Amino acid sequence: MAYQGELAGGVTVTIELRGNQTQVGVAHGGQRQGSGRTTGPWRTGPKLWQTVDGGVVEISGDEPTWLRIAQGGAEALTTAPDLEGATAVRLTEVEGGGGQPGLKPMAPMTPMKPLKPLGQD
Repeated sequence: MAYQGELAGGVTVTIELRGNQTQVGVAHGGQRQGSGRTTGPWRTGPKLWQTVDGGVVEISGDEPTWLRIAQGGAEALTTAPDLEGATAVRLTEVEGGGGQPGLKPMAPMTPMKPLKPLGQD
């Protein structure tokens, strides 16, 4: 199960649990970066907060985990951030965590035509 939310400035954040790893993808302006943290299974769904300088992902796993979303990436925090004044961002369930729920796989490429032997036009 993956979740996706939109921060200010068109930053898309995708959060997915894979085994004991929480994967966080950040997409902005055609660029996509991802990072993972060992969090254990989630006790509750993830939370995304809009802050003045970006965003914060909150994970309730084996231990509470926070990741700061800024400058197109996710960075683990060692202590709980100050979320006073932050606003909760609505997360939507998406398929597979690819962060691009509307995209479909590419069609197979058509085979190339055989090349003509050299010297024959």
